[in-house]
Amino acid sequence: MARPLHIWITGASRGIGASIAQELAIQNRLTLSGRNEAALMEMAELSSSTSFTIVPCDVANADSVSEAHRKAVKANGPVDVLINNAGIGVFKNLADLSIEEFDDQIAINLRGVFLCTKAVLPDMTSARKGLVVTINSVAAVTAFSGATAYGASKAGALALTRSLRAEVRDPGIQVCDVLVGATETDIWSEGLREEHAHRMMQAADVARLISDVVSTFDHPRTHIEEIIVRPQLGDL
Repeated sequence: MARPLHIWITGASRGIGASIAQELAIQNRLTLSGRNEAALMEMAELSSSTSFTIVPCDVANADSVSEAHRKAVKANGPVDVLINNAGIGVFKNLADLSIEEFDDQIAINLRGVFLCTKAVLPDMTSARKGLVVTINSVAAVTAFSGATAYGASKAGALALTRSLRAEVRDPGIQVCDVLVGATETDIWSEGLREEHAHRMMQAADVARLISDVVSTFDHPRTHIEEIIVRPQLGDL
């Protein structure tokens, strides 16, 4: 990368998002978003970096996304790299899943990717350069019992970004999907983490991979489209 990039990370207060922020903060200007401003501030205070701009955002709400994007641009200029990381998971069989639980996962995991990506595209198109990275899940391409709505939301996000990739090649925008396997974050219950931590990836592992993707931002010939990363021992 020839210059510091403005990188907007959603779902940045904990887990993979927080690890990505720590990994990318050294050389870049970061806008960190999430619904919990206090958690974002706490995460930023634990870091030695001063490159963080905290902008609360509910990615499922169009007005919230629009306002967050406006504040991000005002603070750091147009977004060079968007990292769609915000997501939730409710792991139940379909028969036990409430309509609200289904709607919430579609709203955050799919609609949120749509809204945040739509917000940054005009500036990226004008600049004829940009990178959209979506932290997805292997559940987008693998069927897991108890992940009906989660898998549907992730598969929908993958279909969206695959089509987007075809739409924005000519303006020079790159779209990368990272399908992540079992990672030790609080999307898993405490009991499952205690039982399976020895075979799960760590958030820092994923963050280093994302850093490698971002490092190709200015490469004139390559476009990293999709990455699947699983624990060495496979899915749980």
